[in-house]
Amino acid sequence: MTITERRKEFLQKIVNLFQHTGLPVHYAAVARALGVSKWTAYDMLKELEKEKYLRSEYIIGRGEKAPGRSMVVFRPTEKALQFLPEQMVSFEEWSTVRERLLSLFDNMKNINPQKLKEELLEEMSRIELPVVFSAYTITLLIAQIREINTRGVASLQQLLQTLHGPELVLSFFAGSAIGTMLKNMKDTVNSKIISCIHRFEKHISECDVSERKLLAGFLNEALQRVQ
Repeated sequence: MTITERRKEFLQKIVNLFQHTGLPVHYAAVARALGVSKWTAYDMLKELEKEKYLRSEYIIGRGEKAPGRSMVVFRPTEKALQFLPEQMVSFEEWSTVRERLLSLFDNMKNINPQKLKEELLEEMSRIELPVVFSAYTITLLIAQIREINTRGVASLQQLLQTLHGPELVLSFFAGSAIGTMLKNMKDTVNSKIISCIHRFEKHISECDVSERKLLAGFLNEALQRVQ
């Protein structure tokens, strides 16, 4: 049976949560991560269990709300781990990418902006994971904005702080970057950057709430460091 995009979203999230903790995942945690109701998450996970992507088990709750009560949790099967490996980013991998990119902002005043953009684009040509690619795109666009207008970064951060919701923040950021590039659209590097922005926007529209929050947090910290 072909798995739907909706089910794939839930499967990807529960595998991600499982890989971060090494523990079976309660459906309420999946619900919080995806911004849906607990019962929607439960029903979807049960469907995935029927398709052999998950296995449910019962544990004794230790929390204050329901101590001693039996709770159903889910863990991904080997079938799920084989189905999604190329789409997942581990906590360790994200931490490495995040620290590497943030370190660039600490030294951006001493880095040739054109060379930096070319190096980022070259690395991005080999990146498949959407969250990692999006973090690279954010780095690339901040470098572009700063090169064109050094005061633009501070102004952009002030504008972003007036917006609510990570998807709106990320979309507005991408649109602002395009606006700064309109006078140089024939430039080869700028043309490549526009292609990256289109891929970035596609991912933002498809990723879940937790990924958007992750990227919005990265964007905020990057803007703070570059000033």
